[in-house]
Amino acid sequence: MNIGDEYHLGSSEASLFQEPLVWKPKGSNTPQNTKSLEFDFDLMLSDLRSELGDKRRQEEVIARELSEALENASKVDEHEDIARSFNSSLNRYSNKMKHLESAATELASNLRTVSGLADNIAERVSLLDLAKGRVVDCLQRVSDLRDLRTCSEGVDVAIQEEDYEQAARHIHRFLTLDMAVFKMGEQIDARDAGQSMTHSYNVLRLAQSTLKNIIERKFDEAVAASDAASMERFFKLFPLINEHQSGLERFGRYLCQKVDCIGQEVYKVMVAGGTDDKRVHVLFADSITMIFEGIAKIIDLHHPMIDNFYGADKLLLLIEIIQLSCDREVDRVISAFYKSRQYEEKFKIVSNYMRSTDRSLDLSKVDPLELDILLSEVALMHSRTELYWRFLKRRLGQAAAKIKSADDDDQRKIDVFYPEMSAAEIEEAEEQLRRKRLECDQKLEQLVNRSLLGTRMQEIIDRYVMIEQFYVMECMQKAVEIDSTEEGSLISSVVDDVFFIVRKGIRRALSSSSVDCICAMINYGVTLLEGDFLNHMSLPIQSGYPSVGWTAEAYQTAQTAYNVLQHGKTMAEAGPDNQRAQFIGAANNIRSAAESVESLKNSICDDVKKFLGTITDVETRKIEHSLAQFDELTRIFESAASSAITTLCSASFKPKLKSTSETFLDVIHVLNEDQLAEYEAVDPFIENFVAQLDKQIIQFEKVLVPANYQELLSVICSEVAKQLERVIMKCTFNRLGGLQLDKELRHLTNYLTNVAGWMVREKCIRLSQVVSLLNIESVCEAADVCEQFQSSTQSLRSLTLSEVKKVLALRSDLPKEQIKSLTL
Repeated sequence: MNIGDEYHLGSSEASLFQEPLVWKPKGSNTPQNTKSLEFDFDLMLSDLRSELGDKRRQEEVIARELSEALENASKVDEHEDIARSFNSSLNRYSNKMKHLESAATELASNLRTVSGLADNIAERVSLLDLAKGRVVDCLQRVSDLRDLRTCSEGVDVAIQEEDYEQAARHIHRFLTLDMAVFKMGEQIDARDAGQSMTHSYNVLRLAQSTLKNIIERKFDEAVAASDAASMERFFKLFPLINEHQSGLERFGRYLCQKVDCIGQEVYKVMVAGGTDDKRVHVLFADSITMIFEGIAKIIDLHHPMIDNFYGADKLLLLIEIIQLSCDREVDRVISAFYKSRQYEEKFKIVSNYMRSTDRSLDLSKVDPLELDILLSEVALMHSRTELYWRFLKRRLGQAAAKIKSADDDDQRKIDVFYPEMSAAEIEEAEEQLRRKRLECDQKLEQLVNRSLLGTRMQEIIDRYVMIEQFYVMECMQKAVEIDSTEEGSLISSVVDDVFFIVRKGIRRALSSSSVDCICAMINYGVTLLEGDFLNHMSLPIQSGYPSVGWTAEAYQTAQTAYNVLQHGKTMAEAGPDNQRAQFIGAANNIRSAAESVESLKNSICDDVKKFLGTITDVETRKIEHSLAQFDELTRIFESAASSAITTLCSASFKPKLKSTSETFLDVIHVLNEDQLAEYEAVDPFIENFVAQLDKQIIQFEKVLVPANYQELLSVICSEVAKQLERVIMKCTFNRLGGLQLDKELRHLTNYLTNVAGWMVREKCIRLSQVVSLLNIESVCEAADVCEQFQSSTQSLRSLTLSEVKKVLALRSDLPKEQIKSLTL
């Protein structure tokens, strides 16, 4: 293969980016951007010499070993022939190695010669490649000079013939020429005055200025004449003469006039009262919506033309120009809204009331029904504004995607033609792209937050939050005042009413599409439920549940008489029966409120997905943080309900359980066989105890909600186990007495299991362990039983050693010395 056949100078199709294939030996000074096929003969010779040295050292080792072996063999007479034969073979091998060394030296010499020839060829190819590049550059410069001459000759003719498109193309070609062309033109001018590049340059610069003035004048005339076709024609010519800014500003002013016309028409309709009497309550929200829709149609109509002729990155500049007119027209509608709805006056009244401790302020000018309608309109106005912002972001996002696609195409070209591009250069290009995108996002955020529309909407939504909080608070107070319980219902109306009001306020905030507003209303709703609402429901619980017994009833009668005298209540209202009903109703309300909190949180999560759609990570974390408060609120309500049930058990069940369990002390527990048989026929204690307990439990099954009833059963089981353990520790048993106690415990646990479920097993662990210890036959068996206690899943509730000894001491038939010496 001849090198000259592979590399030849290109024709007019040759590209500046093409690079020749160069055979570059290592160490040659060829350019870095040439591809090389490297044959490093020096490295190959170095490897061969290294390998030869290793072989020589191996040869010396083998020779030394052979010499030693031969010396040892020569000492024996019968091995003399073997030694001579060995020496002869070794001499032949040594001669062959010398011949091989001579051949290797000759090969190294040949390789050095070939390496020199390769270096010479590579140098010549490098010079050839440099010459090729210079020829291609020269051809390109010549082509540019011809284009410059053609443009200078044709631009004036095109302007005179009013072929402005052709003239703009000449100017565009002139503006894209490399500055090296003009430097070359200066050298040519110095030698040949008849072919002046400077003259062409001046002609084109003058033509550019002239064409700019013509295009601007023609565009302004088309705007004055409302000639859309001519406006579009001349608008497309601005980028060709590198006047993007001027074109966009003039076109933006034209679009602002259209926005002003839309705003004036909308304002006239708004002042006239709208076109639909059914939507008078959202008149201003509809007016703002129509302005936004008109602007969106304008942007959608001209967006493709901006992308095609000016570039996708110029859309933001046009939006900034249009936004000034949008701000002006929307501000006029908002000012009319403030005046017509008396928004500022109502806000000041509400603000003074909310920030003052004096609740006697005049609120006659603030009608809750009017506030409800007003707040809905404000939420709709802000929602429409957020929809408008999302529309702009979506359009700019599409523009950014096109810019990124173009950048990716440029990057692929660079990867193809310049694959050796350094990592630093790649990183710099990527950093520049990131800065460009970040700058675009920052400009949009500034447009959203610092525009007049953004500030006015922020002002409106700030006042909305205060008024909405006032509305929710007033509605909750009204719900508390009209609180009532329907016949057959276990829960009063205040629970459903208050949660409906809170949910309505949060849903309305959600409809505004403002994340900060949503979080503010969620926080305020949680504060109201945890504060005023819970305090209202807890009032009957704080008064306590009337106890039973003649002493408690006498005290309660005196307390009722005092309430009648002090508060003017009737005996029925202040009586213990009414107090008990209020206590149970409050416990049911609190438990139902805990369940309503969970339902409220789930519904808000669904509404967030429905109303907000796609939101940023920061906004998502804000909402999640606010919603997390509902979990703590649920725990507070459940804790309050559990506390109420504990109080109920202590007041209603504990005294009777205590007195009923005391009868256990009157029964003999040191039994003989006859007494045990008699107890089996006629139970002395447990049946009456269970009957009394069942009679008490039945009273509350129909007046408590299921969750509270289960909580009550759990507390009762614990109290029963506690009272029985207390009386058991006061008695003395023998083996048969322990057996009878075990039967009684089984009877009791079966009853409680049927009533309360398997949770009884957990509540009666200690009692079961006590009974098990009272049924052992010897103290040694007690150690095994205690070991089973410790190995069970309820080892934390097992009896301690001292408690085990106290239980065993109740057995009259066990040795006291063994009990004292018991170890676990």
